[in-house]
Amino acid sequence: MATESFPYSFTVNAARVIDKDEKIVVEPDAAGLKAIAATYDLDGISALKAEFTLKPYRKAGVRVVGPIFATIQQTCVVSLEPFESDVRLDVDRTFEPHSSKSRKVRDLNEDGEIEIDLESLDPPDVILDGVLDLGAVICEELALSLDPFPRKPGVEFEGSPEQEDEAEEEPEEKPSPFAALQALKNKNDD
Repeated sequence: MATESFPYSFTVNAARVIDKDEKIVVEPDAAGLKAIAATYDLDGISALKAEFTLKPYRKAGVRVVGPIFATIQQTCVVSLEPFESDVRLDVDRTFEPHSSKSRKVRDLNEDGEIEIDLESLDPPDVILDGVLDLGAVICEELALSLDPFPRKPGVEFEGSPEQEDEAEEEPEEKPSPFAALQALKNKNDD
């Protein structure tokens, strides 16, 4: 997340979360909503609100927890009609300052192969220069949740008339390979 650029930014000083939780509400303005919608190929975003709680994490880290609510407009890939949908995302991410010390590779077993535990939590993201970008968190979470082929509720794909005709035609019955073997056996018995 640290090296990418996002269409919306809302930065906070990560050092201000020391020993108590802090609640932050993030609501992009109209220009921010337009930029996010354009970046992620949405027809529009009429509402977007994040209600984050920043919690201390380990020594100098921050844990970001809370829901993101959005109302987005997309175009249905089947009917090409615009439609609106409500999205709720529950965020639970951790961030730590970048360390100059190299970390031990814990994922390698004694054979040098990588072992990944699917039940473990994701490693923390990096806080750069003491700044945490909550706008980037919102953009990233929203982008990951979007359906690449949005479909309006209740719309189903219907094939072309040619495809329906082909489906209705009964396939020719092929003889069973066992029937052919039985015929050979009967011929040899005669």
